[in-house]
Amino acid sequence: MRQVHLCDPQLHGQGGHYLHHDTQLVRELQRRCLPVALYGRRGCSVSCAGVIPEQIFSHDIFQEAATDAQVWAIENFQTINQAFLADLCQLGPERFTADDLVYFPNLLQNQLYAVALWLGRMPADRRPAVAVMLRYLNHAMDYVQARANKEHIAHFYRFAARALHGVQPRTVLCADTRELAMAYQKIMGLPVLELPNPMDASDLLAQATARSANARPTVVYQGHTSALRGLHFLPEIIERCATLQPRPRFIVQIQSREAAAAQLGPTLQRLEQLAATGDDVRLVNGALNPTDYYGLLSEADIILLPYAPTFYGHGSSGVFTESASVGKVIVVSPDTVPARQGREYGLGVVAATKWTPTAMAAAVAVALRDLPALQKKAADGAARFRHEQCAFALWENLLANIPQTVAVRAA
Repeated sequence: MRQVHLCDPQLHGQGGHYLHHDTQLVRELQRRCLPVALYGRRGCSVSCAGVIPEQIFSHDIFQEAATDAQVWAIENFQTINQAFLADLCQLGPERFTADDLVYFPNLLQNQLYAVALWLGRMPADRRPAVAVMLRYLNHAMDYVQARANKEHIAHFYRFAARALHGVQPRTVLCADTRELAMAYQKIMGLPVLELPNPMDASDLLAQATARSANARPTVVYQGHTSALRGLHFLPEIIERCATLQPRPRFIVQIQSREAAAAQLGPTLQRLEQLAATGDDVRLVNGALNPTDYYGLLSEADIILLPYAPTFYGHGSSGVFTESASVGKVIVVSPDTVPARQGREYGLGVVAATKWTPTAMAAAVAVALRDLPALQKKAADGAARFRHEQCAFALWENLLANIPQTVAVRAA
């Protein structure tokens, strides 16, 4: 392997899970003495392990361009792939060789076909190997399920993936959970390699301020603002936990107040009312820089993840992965990847019996009742979790599965 090119259109802003994830990938490549080139979003103001990203990508992968509710999936596939192709074409073929690897850690069907078109424009003897992480089964999202002709998304994944394999047989399709790998393999009819989701936060949490051992138990909800993450359950969960002894306090991050107000206005109002009537609830508004984000994680006795099984039954969670890596007690929804990983790794995870506010509140009560035992279990399981869900394991597995360079005749 001559060089790894890490292309992440989600790398932007001041921090977040994408920065944490990519930093761990870059750091491990540096440890292996493999040169790495990093490409992020235009306006990107961060660096990963000292590597400053070249600003290439113009859009978030979830951005939409459709105007017709009946053919929206086709519009998005055509328009966004063309825009992504224009971004990729800034990376001329002269910077690549067949001994390079281009890794995309976050793509959807609306970017995947552009990768095939981009490689097809390169001389055949300069085409690098390609690996693509398919992290989001986006047509399983609730808002997509409500749309017309949503079944086209699976067809577009199949078409794009097979086109990519056609132009570059040295392509590896990846997913960061067993469930996603199986789902995408069925959709595309091609092998999909399961890889870890490296989000070890143990070093970062060690820098956070220690919490008081005598404080009331603290339940933290943090991360992206979304109904998929069960934000609308929080008021009832909090109210149902008000009679518990000891009475927990809740810290709730509202990362995007505008999105919460537009989609979950009544929920936001109820949370504000609860926060204004005592010291049981504290709201933290806006995106957090890494220091504040991991400081909030450090405060938690329990991390609350009331995530929708319709999506997180397949998808991974950065909040879960970070919390598990540092040995936090976690309350999760049933029939989700966090619930399954909690069982398999022997973590301090309590899974609710149903995806309802009542059942989630009951799971919080169990976690509070058994907190000392669960904290020990969480700490004991964290070492194995960190060992298997790490950047070393990702690159070890991925590089071993990259087909070897073969002699090709220049097109």
